Amino acid sequence: MKIPPQPPRPPRTDEPSTEPPAPPGPAPDPPAEAQPAAPRPWSADHTHLQALTVWTERSPGHGEDAEPLAAHHLPSGSGLLAVFDGSGGSGAAPAWNEPDGPTRTNAWVGARIARLAAECWFQRVVLHGEPDTPDRLKYSLRRMLEAAPARTRTRISGSMRRALPTTLAALRYRVDDEGVRWRALWAGDSRSYALLPGSGLHALSRDDTHEEDALAQLRQDPPMTNVVCADREFTVNAHDGLFQEPCVLLTATDGFFGYVHTPAQFECLLLATLVRARDAAEWAALLTESIVPMTADDASLSLVALGFEDFSGLRKAFTERYDGVARSGYQDVPPGDDQDALRRWQDRTWASYRSEYEKLMPGVRE
Repeated sequence: MKIPPQPPRPPRTDEPSTEPPAPPGPAPDPPAEAQPAAPRPWSADHTHLQALTVWTERSPGHGEDAEPLAAHHLPSGSGLLAVFDGSGGSGAAPAWNEPDGPTRTNAWVGARIARLAAECWFQRVVLHGEPDTPDRLKYSLRRMLEAAPARTRTRISGSMRRALPTTLAALRYRVDDEGVRWRALWAGDSRSYALLPGSGLHALSRDDTHEEDALAQLRQDPPMTNVVCADREFTVNAHDGLFQEPCVLLTATDGFFGYVHTPAQFECLLLATLVRARDAAEWAALLTESIVPMTADDASLSLVALGFEDFSGLRKAFTERYDGVARSGYQDVPPGDDQDALRRWQDRTWASYRSEYEKLMPGVRE
């Protein structure tokens, strides 16, 4: 099952971007098309646990997504998945000049500081018993951001400007005798999900935007109302739950789910690549190959499968769900440029998919 290409949607630009000046010398011939950086998938396979990450950049060496985080503490059965998407519009101002290297934006630096803060917080949770609460994660983020070196001066100013802004979507989980206890933690519009054999893909977080409808978000790309940053107050949202094994948990930036025609097509992408893969490494590679031509943004994903005997058991568990999704019309995009037909098809397929997709989401904020 192949996802048809979505008409190009430019990455979010809350403000004009400021690229560093080109070095002196003859200008190189312009490339025919922007090429993504070499993708960097990663995977691991243990008994009853398979994990992978995918990370691609649209601009080689300048991607504002930090590398995705997938950590699992085997003695305690605890883990953390997380992704971080530096906010390139509000964080476009330069923040750091690498010695003899490129200038890094606030968005680039902010995403990587947030990743370090989340990883350090998880280590304290599993090794020293620190509470795994949103307040403690926020404290770790704030402390790391405030410790960052003074930022490069810039002429860019305005109400939309942020210091070291980034999204965060994290899933903290623990496997015990009762099942898989999970806590979604987030700020911004990166997302946490569960993929369950019987019911498919479920969102576990709710974007920090004024628009609550996932299809409307695809059509509008609304601005965020909350991001991790160094110069303003932010909120780390939280939502808890319990699953029985087996289950799949994942986090993703909008480079994965923001360039499809309907929310259902993200599940189609996950399952179509899973059923073709022989192991976690090949699943990561197939996801990478599939997302690079689809997206117009950096794309990050972190995933863990819990409770499946092995990868063959994981693939088999989702075969029936994949067959059902394939027959449901989520891939039957109307041909041609008839936008009215496309909107009717989107509305119809979203209406049939929405209730299960939203079933485990936190409530709408007042």
